[in-house]
Parts: sequence; C-alpha cells; structure tokens
Amino acid sequence: MPNLAYVVVLNWNGKDFIRDCLRSVLRQTFPRFRLLVVDNGSTDGSREIIDDEFPEVHLVSLPENLHFARGTNVGIREALKNPECTHILTLNNDTRVDPEWMAELMRVAAGASMVASKLLMMDHPQRINSTGLTIAPDGSALDRGWSQLDYGQYDRSEDVFGPTAGAALYRRDLIDKIGLLDEEFVAYYEDVDLAWRARLAGWQAAYASRAVVYHKFSASHRRGSPLKTYLCERNRIWNLVQNYPWRYVVLTVPWNSARNVAGSIPWTNGTGPAAGRVQNPILETARAMARARVDAYAGIGRALGKRRARAVVSRVSPATVGDWLRRYHVSFRDAVLA
Repeated sequence: MPNLAYVVVLNWNGKDFIRDCLRSVLRQTFPRFRLLVVDNGSTDGSREIIDDEFPEVHLVSLPENLHFARGTNVGIREALKNPECTHILTLNNDTRVDPEWMAELMRVAAGASMVASKLLMMDHPQRINSTGLTIAPDGSALDRGWSQLDYGQYDRSEDVFGPTAGAALYRRDLIDKIGLLDEEFVAYYEDVDLAWRARLAGWQAAYASRAVVYHKFSASHRRGSPLKTYLCERNRIWNLVQNYPWRYVVLTVPWNSARNVAGSIPWTNGTGPAAGRVQNPILETARAMARARVDAYAGIGRALGKRRARAVVSRVSPATVGDWLRRYHVSFRDAVLA
C-alpha cells in the first residue's frame, strides 16, 4: 500500500500566519497526504478562516487551549484513526514550507523513524532556526545550528539525535510503539523527551537538508517570556530524570551550578518582544526559574515512574548514551545561555 502522510498543524490565535501555512502545505508535490488542523480554542477568528477558506482541511475544533503537547496529541490520535496513515508530520502554524518539503521528509524517512526539517528564520531567512536537536548533560537541548548564518554547512542530509516537533516527521510504527508526546510537559521539551524515548528504544533519526521550512520563531510565547522560561526549566529537569542514565545525572552539578548563576539573566538584552511587557526582566526570570524547579521537584515521583517504565524497553547501554552526548553535544556556553 502506498504511503499516506498526515500533516498535523496546531493552531492557536494564528490569524496572521495560518493562511500562508496552509496554502504552502496544499502546494506540496508529494501526492498522498491529508491536512489536519487542530484549533486550540482560538479567539482571533483564525478558526473561522480555516473553516471558511480551506475546505480541503480536516478541522478539529477544541473548546479551550490545551497547549502544544495535548493539542498536538489530539491531532495525532485523529490521524491514526485512519488505518492507511503511515507517517505523521507535525507543523507549527507560524510556518511556510517549500513545495518539496513533504517529499524530502518522506524520502529520508525510508531510512529513519524520525526526520528533522531545515528550519530558517522567516524574517531573516539567511539565519538557521533548526536542523535537528542537540543535547547536553544536564537534560537541556538546543536546535542544531541555532541562529547561525546559513552558508551551506547543513546542506547534507545526515544522522541527528531527533527533530524539533515544529516541523517533524514521525513514522506510525514509532508512535505505535513508544506513544505520543508527554502531556505533562504542556509545551517545550516534549519533542526532546519523545526523541529520547525513541532513541532509548532503538529507533533512529535523520535530517532532511532539502525539506525547508520558514518559521516565525516564538510567535506563541515570545523569546524571554517568564512562561517560556518556566516551562523550559521545569521540563529540562523532568527530561533529565526520565531519560538519562544515573551516571550522567549525578555529573550535572557544574552545569546546574552555572544555570543557578546565569539562569536569572534575560538573554534578550532587554530588547526582544517580551522585554517591553516585563517590567523587571531579571526578577521575573529569576522567579520563573525558581518556580520551575519547585514544581519540577514536586513531580519527581511521576518522572521516576516513567523512567522505570522506559527502562523495561530500553535497548541501549549507558555507554551508548555517553557516545550520544559527545556526538550530538551542546557546548557548555550555549546550553547555559539558551
């Protein structure tokens, strides 16, 4: 049976972006796909735009904002109801994809269970947003190539740790085996956790260099916002506890010490879109970091339960994880300042 891809777009108040996003998907050269949009309780008229202007779209309207992990899972579950669905492609609503995007992902997916796109900054397309995920010893992760000028250094398709879910492909058999996004994460790091679960269970990931996406970075939660800081820090700790071998967990002290010092600094230099809305960015960021750690430690029991369940199906040794941390590494500086 020929492959059938489902593109799952999560929309929340995306009036300014959703038309371009959906039009670009509908122009794909890959012949067999379905486009499914989950509307996360939008109040800006974007749900009506989808319903009125895009009859080709399967629209799932939610009564409230379930945020990224739960909202995306709604779409994935809906796609998997179709037994012919072979691949799930997740895509942010603030993106525009090249016509060959899907075809390139599907081509590379012949040899991998997860595939990362090449994301470029929509407002600065000469700069890279992501070419896959890199990982650090403290549970953090960073987009590979983040903010670098694109001069062709990532023009080769190759092995990566995993994809960012803002523009990713996941094979159906992978989802059937390891499950969906962890909904306790709410938003951020749920794709990192999924990549860890997949890699620990023996699945592989690749990067499709010609699957190009233009992304309006952080359109939902602006860079430097206290909410984003809170979610990233809390989820980093859960990712560390749920997925890392203990020998690496105990070696994170210098990384965490550096985060205690550097984490309260708003790395937007007070000039980003979030800065104008936060009266005291240093204080607000410090509060967000502190609250994140309190809540993360309160959830350690649940994280340990997930860790035990994953250990049952793990196919890799701690030594292999050590190889990953060297091969897909984030520098100390970049991890602390991210």
